[in-house]
Amino acid sequence: MMRNYADEDNLHARIYAMRGRLLTLRDYDAMIRDEQRAELKPSGDSDWVEVRENLFREQIVPVIAIAAAFDKYEPLFLAYLRQFETRNAKMLLARAWGKKSLEMWYDTGPFATLDKELLKKNMSPDEIKALIAGTFLPDDLKDDRDYLRMEINLDVSAAMNLYHSSTLLSSGSKKEFQEMALWRIAVMTVIWSYRLKEYYHLSREQIHFYLEKLQNLFDGQAPSHVSLVEEELNRNLEQIRRGGGKEPGVVDIESRLEQGYYDRVSYMFHRDFHSMYCVVSYLWLLFYQIKNLFCIIDGRRFGMQAEAILNKMICQR
Repeated sequence: MMRNYADEDNLHARIYAMRGRLLTLRDYDAMIRDEQRAELKPSGDSDWVEVRENLFREQIVPVIAIAAAFDKYEPLFLAYLRQFETRNAKMLLARAWGKKSLEMWYDTGPFATLDKELLKKNMSPDEIKALIAGTFLPDDLKDDRDYLRMEINLDVSAAMNLYHSSTLLSSGSKKEFQEMALWRIAVMTVIWSYRLKEYYHLSREQIHFYLEKLQNLFDGQAPSHVSLVEEELNRNLEQIRRGGGKEPGVVDIESRLEQGYYDRVSYMFHRDFHSMYCVVSYLWLLFYQIKNLFCIIDGRRFGMQAEAILNKMICQR
């Protein structure tokens, strides 16, 4: 693999070009209504997983292609790819604990630290925890017996990896990168808070216990961002209530939070060609594109109407 073959300006120019090739709402609409798109229309459960895996490999190619192009950016590209690898770890953990989980594998190519061959093994929770401890994920997992806390700790670890991947950047670039990372962490914290409250019926104190690492992340900076995200969400919910609309559920709330972050990164992309904003924004816009394409696959699998699928898209409206 070639390494360090581009400078900063060259890489930013490539990212601007890749941004121009991302799908628009009109593209999604045409894709949803084109029933001949066989690659987005699986016929069975095993095909459904395979279609998602193939689609992910196709979509992540641009990031893999530039991940080692510029040494100062390589850690953050790796941290981005490892967010998907964290999903592999969570899936293996769920299998070991006898939890239902979609056995889809996120293939990050030459940067993968977990092998898909692990799916062929029947591993115990302790074996999985020992395996995970030997990767970029936290080794404090091996002493934890609470499955839910372990699952959250994996997300926290992925967030920490992303935040600290800016170590090689200049002070200005690091500040820009970490600011956007903190907003993402805030969104993640609020999402987990709602899940724990609505799905697990936990008290405020219990939620704090599960999210303590997340809430105390980065020397107390994250909570202020969490408060801003919560305030924005509460204003949004209050408008819905005043308008007589139906109280949104957890899935709807998560969608609104994700849309809010999408709007933020979409706006920040064009702020400054030479800044980190365009790099971080592109990565998250690609993240949402993958999420949207998976949504189309799921919608077709369950026979949803085109408009219903389109309404679930997280993109520029």
